[in-house]
Parts: sequence; structure tokens; C-alpha cells
Amino acid sequence: MFSVAYVLLPMSDTPPAAAIRASLSPFERGGRDELPESLLAFEDKTETLRVLHEAALTFAVTGRGGLRIEGGGDAAPWSLNTGAVRGEMDRRGTDHWQVRFADTMALDAFVPRYAASGLERHPVTGGWGRWLNPLGRWDWWDLGGRFDGRIIGDERRGEGRRVANVSSKPNRGRDLLVNLEEALGDALGREPAAEIEVFNDRNVELVATLLADANEGREHAFPGTLVLPPGAVEDRLRWLHTWPDLGPADAFAWLGLSGDAEWRDAVRAAYGRFADHWAASVAYHF
Repeated sequence: MFSVAYVLLPMSDTPPAAAIRASLSPFERGGRDELPESLLAFEDKTETLRVLHEAALTFAVTGRGGLRIEGGGDAAPWSLNTGAVRGEMDRRGTDHWQVRFADTMALDAFVPRYAASGLERHPVTGGWGRWLNPLGRWDWWDLGGRFDGRIIGDERRGEGRRVANVSSKPNRGRDLLVNLEEALGDALGREPAAEIEVFNDRNVELVATLLADANEGREHAFPGTLVLPPGAVEDRLRWLHTWPDLGPADAFAWLGLSGDAEWRDAVRAAYGRFADHWAASVAYHF
């Protein structure tokens, strides 16, 4: 999924591209071998895995080769290694398998064999989980990107793939989407999509101008996400969001807003607090 964030930044001697990257770096999604250890925290999944281990599960191969899972709640499809389950079903020579793993093996045997890959044990608690950035919000981002010109009220949508000069580091997911788009185009006999250069000056604006536009109710002044300046508050309060709900509540309170404040109230309050700053519009994937 994609959304647009306006990144609020102070006037300074720091090059704009470096300032944007530094502001967004605490919110990169990832884990070990991707991010510095200082950004990571252990996300314990032991209780979810225990529920699956003790649940009565039914697996059935569907007509198109998929796997239907009954039991275990919403966590089942995401927390199980379906490849391992299919492998065991093939070994048993069945396309329908009812099992309660707790009747056949201990939790410590179940997790390495049938849980989703990438889990590890916490060295102190012994729980199962992953080391991830708890503030992670984006996989990759581009200045402007598919929302090119939105922040100045001149968003242009049309054919072509927008290429930004300022973006996050290379990402496999981004490359995969581009390659998939090109492969589909080749399969359908379409000409490759034209590359459209994203100009930096179409994707930055003075916060004072955004405040005036917001006060007039202009839609382009209200992004899906607002990132407060580095150092203004602790990082966990800097990413103001509308999805999956409005928040964080502590950040709204810091802006002087009540608990029932609406998103537009928060945006106007943030613009008012940082009216002497500038803003960059980034399209981010999450």
C-alpha cells in the first residue's frame, strides 16, 4: 500500500535530501541485518504460537493448489509455515489433514518445524519472536513519487512511471514491483511505461503556506501522514497517522488537542506549531 507523508523540517544548512532522509530513518521497517541494533526491539509471538500449537486445525488443499486453514483464528495463515504443512500432507499422501500439534509434539519442536520462518528465541526470556523496529512505518519512499505535485496543489496523475532524485535506499520490494510491471507489459505487448522525472521543487512547500491552505480547507494541505521535526518530541510521537486509526494520542495531546480531535485539527495544530519550517512530500510504501 502507498500513502503520502508531509515531513516537517527546520530551516538549516543541512542539504534538503539529507534532512529528509535523517528525519525518516527512525521509521524504516526491518529487522536484523537490515537496521542498526539500536532501532530494534523484540516482538514476542510466543502466545500466538502457543494458541496455534494447542488449537484443533484442519488443512485442506483447494482446487487451485492453495491451502485452506480452519481453526487457530486470524493468526493461523500468517504464523504458520504453509510450505512445511503441505510437505507433511504430501508425505502422508492426503489433501485433508486434521491435527492438534500439542498432541504430537512440544511447543519447542512445533515452532522450528511448522511456524513461519525468521523466528528466533529471546536470549533472556526464551520466548519466540523477531527483532524488529517497533517504530517501522515504511519499506521505501520517494520524494513526490506517485503524489508528485500534491503538496503545492498541482498533483498530476497520468501514464508513466515517476522517477525521483531523492528517495530511500534501494529496496527489493520496489525492484520487484518495477520488474513485475515490465513483465506484465511485455506479456500484453505494451510499450514500456515512460519515465517521468519528479522535480524536487514541485514537492516541497513552506509550512506557513500549508497552514494558510489548511485554514481555507484546501484538500492538498491534508496528507495521510504528518512527520514532526526531529527533536521536537521523542520519535514515537513524531509520526502522526490516520491509519489504522488517528494517533498517536500522546502526540495529539502534545499539540494541545482533546481526545476527540479530528485529523484536520491535528494537521492545523502541527502547522501552527512549526509555521517557520518547510515541508517535503514523500510517497511511501508500507
